Amino acid sequence: MSAENQVIGIEAFVRTATKEQRELLFEISDLHEKEIKLTNQIKQNYDAIKTGGLFDGVAITPIEDEDDAMVVSIGPRNELKEVKESMKRSMIKAVEMGMGNVGLIRRNYESYVGKPIEG
Repeated sequence: MSAENQVIGIEAFVRTATKEQRELLFEISDLHEKEIKLTNQIKQNYDAIKTGGLFDGVAITPIEDEDDAMVVSIGPRNELKEVKESMKRSMIKAVEMGMGNVGLIRRNYESYVGKPIEG
């Protein structure tokens, strides 16, 4: 692997990163946290099928089958789709900004963009 294609860790990268590159890393981190939160929320909706209800504060939403879970989780599922699209754009932008050798970007690029990093 040539020096320009060598994968580096975030810590090493941040030492030489521009302000814009650091901001993009923070954006990617925030998107990742949102993705985890929404994924867990959707999973909770589907797990509620087993108990017959979804407790949210003081109200119980009846969840009887997968169709009910789909309806209850439509908001979070749409938001998750938007977060994944934002992550895709951020990954593409990161590579365009010369961050394709950062391990975090290299490991996750293909799962969001649908193809490996070229070069």
